[in-house]
Amino acid sequence: MNLLDCFTEIKAKKATKLDLSNQHLRVLPPELFTLDFLEELVLDENLLVEIPDDLSKLKNLKSLSISENDLMVLPDSIGELSQLENLYLGYNSLSELPESIIKLTKLKKVNIAKNQLLDLPKEIGQWAEVQKLSLHDNMLSEIPESIGKMKNLEKLYLDNNDLSSLPNSIGEMEKLEVLMVSGNNLTFIPKEIGNLSLLRELVLDANQLDSVPESLADCKKLEFLSLVENSMIEKLPKVLVSKPGLRIES
Repeated sequence: MNLLDCFTEIKAKKATKLDLSNQHLRVLPPELFTLDFLEELVLDENLLVEIPDDLSKLKNLKSLSISENDLMVLPDSIGELSQLENLYLGYNSLSELPESIIKLTKLKKVNIAKNQLLDLPKEIGQWAEVQKLSLHDNMLSEIPESIGKMKNLEKLYLDNNDLSSLPNSIGEMEKLEVLMVSGNNLTFIPKEIGNLSLLRELVLDANQLDSVPESLADCKKLEFLSLVENSMIEKLPKVLVSKPGLRIES
């Protein structure tokens, strides 16, 4: 079945999901953007370099996946997908995000891993409903302070970037359970991290840390702390080493 026949059938059935993954698409046919009843669109494993502004016509989308393409830019109109809850953009060539993306305030899961992101929108904290955020394997050198406003964030993946520090506001993400920051250039961890009462897993491998804050012992649920390949750490705080139920790898 060719694409036009596929769109005709989708339209007739008013189907809410369309999977066009692995179709060798270099451009998206304009007929796609007439399917304004779609709630889930999958465009993974194609050859897309850009997405047209007409994307905003799919105003009922709740889930959009464009992973494993050659995307270099996103349209500003992506910010008009006001119902979007899941956004998957991993394995592309994005170096920046349009400021309009912070308007997607219903987002719950966001994956922009394996790109070339140099920075994040300063107001990323407006993604207050996001529960899982994957930003690993990019080129990020800092995380905006506003990330502390992401009060529902449970899992944050920042591995393999160029981070030299974490914002103090990280201690305000009261639901955070998993924090992965291995393979960066961190020289210290803010003491505010001790405010994360639900934190279970903290991985800080392959950084440039020479110490970790005693306040980590205040993370009541902390079960696993990994500090492998931080050769400058000579001694860990006694209160941390003796913390019941905590497994430390170093």
